[in-house]
Amino acid sequence: MIQEKKYTVKKDAKIPFHNNVAYCIGTGRMGLALQKEYQEQLALVQEEIGFSHIRGHGLFSDDMAIYQEYTDENGIKHAEYNFTYLDLVMDSYLSLNIRPFLELGFMPDKMASGKQTVFYWKGNVTPPENYDAWCALVQATLRHLMERYGEQEVVQWPIEVWNEPNLPGFWKDADMEEYFKLFALTFAAIKEVDGRFRVGGPAICGVEDEKWIRCFLEFCRKESIPVDFVTRHHYTTEVPENVGHYGYVKLREPEEGYANLQTTRDIIDSFEEFKGMELHITEFNTSYIPNCPLHDTNQNAAYIAGQLSRLGDMNESYSYWTFGDIFEEQGVPFTPFHGGFGLVANGGIPKPTFWTFKFLPICREPVCTVRMKRLL
Repeated sequence: MIQEKKYTVKKDAKIPFHNNVAYCIGTGRMGLALQKEYQEQLALVQEEIGFSHIRGHGLFSDDMAIYQEYTDENGIKHAEYNFTYLDLVMDSYLSLNIRPFLELGFMPDKMASGKQTVFYWKGNVTPPENYDAWCALVQATLRHLMERYGEQEVVQWPIEVWNEPNLPGFWKDADMEEYFKLFALTFAAIKEVDGRFRVGGPAICGVEDEKWIRCFLEFCRKESIPVDFVTRHHYTTEVPENVGHYGYVKLREPEEGYANLQTTRDIIDSFEEFKGMELHITEFNTSYIPNCPLHDTNQNAAYIAGQLSRLGDMNESYSYWTFGDIFEEQGVPFTPFHGGFGLVANGGIPKPTFWTFKFLPICREPVCTVRMKRLL
């Protein structure tokens, strides 16, 4: 028997809709931007939706070839930087009217203190052997970008230090103290280049998130680091059940996720000097695995629509992970519909969640507030 529900819509009943749906979108590693289909998928997304920023891993990974070393005739080793691929990627982004939300990582192999890697494409997740060399790399990259694209343009690009250091798979041993060292030295190096750069972290996921956010802000307070914003990730499924090539998941109740995000907001606001600071979700989706059939379904689209209607209530931005299925964390996908993160399947096929973004009202930066009627 179908149970009837009745809703009463009061005349002129409205609540604020803090809409920043199109501020940022995620991508696989930066080197994938050199592929033709990647560019075609991104062009489709930009034409139909139009995001302001794009964030992905692997800026300093070896396939981007930025960090190089050579030995001179006297046997002395020198660092040098090759920005050929970086320029190609950034040129392509800006041609599609999208700016990078720079994530600084992973570690170039020649600079790394260890051999631990993550993903099919082997991003090195160990600290630098020499922090001075790391800071010099960061500074040289930013100065090159400013020279090529202009200071006024590049200082607008937000910068995030690393990715999910609270997981041992993404940062050796999930060493909090070592990550804080990386953050502090990187922050200072960036601000030395230009104080207008906005720098944030710690880019954590939901593992010990309350501990990491609180300890991160306590560290910034202790070291007098005027961090510009806080970043974290947001996924909304239980641990997957793996069957064959795929991972099947159970969705959590949305209120659980919103409560978790509110806790992060409350922790930030409990620090007098950081109260009201921007909180950016630099990754979100339902499942956190790239082989989840849920991602390709109408159910995913409907669930994400609910997320987009409320994530702006406590977060400055929220970046869907990802725009397309040219993506290789677990290897090259075998089929167009393989449960990938993307809004667009390989072959240029929009998935149901693509239309969630397409049909929602889009607000360009800076963050705007529009009025949205809601059933009461």
